[in-house]
Amino acid sequence: MKDTVNATDPRIMRLTAQADDITNMCQRLKDEYHPLLHGRRFITDAMLSKLLGVCRRTTQDYRDRGIIPYYRLDGKILYAEEDIEASSCNPTTDQNSANVEFQCNNGNLSI
Repeated sequence: MKDTVNATDPRIMRLTAQADDITNMCQRLKDEYHPLLHGRRFITDAMLSKLLGVCRRTTQDYRDRGIIPYYRLDGKILYAEEDIEASSCNPTTDQNSANVEFQCNNGNLSI
């Protein structure tokens, strides 16, 4: 006579754990994956604001002022990672004004 397999069976528990691991890996890939477009990687406005430690409105201000290059693709704003790295200048603000200053020396950031 065959045994009844239920949720407490070690084989089912192992299968459930493996399915959970696969689900977690898929979610992590979804969150971290940046597709290539002509060999270039792009990040979103939200990702850039997190990277720079500023709000999304500030990244829009940088775009409007021409500080950070960007691309509009089907209504979505994207930033090429290499463009951000090439500027490799994190904006700094003067404590007495709202002016944003970039100071780069040979591609290195100076504050």
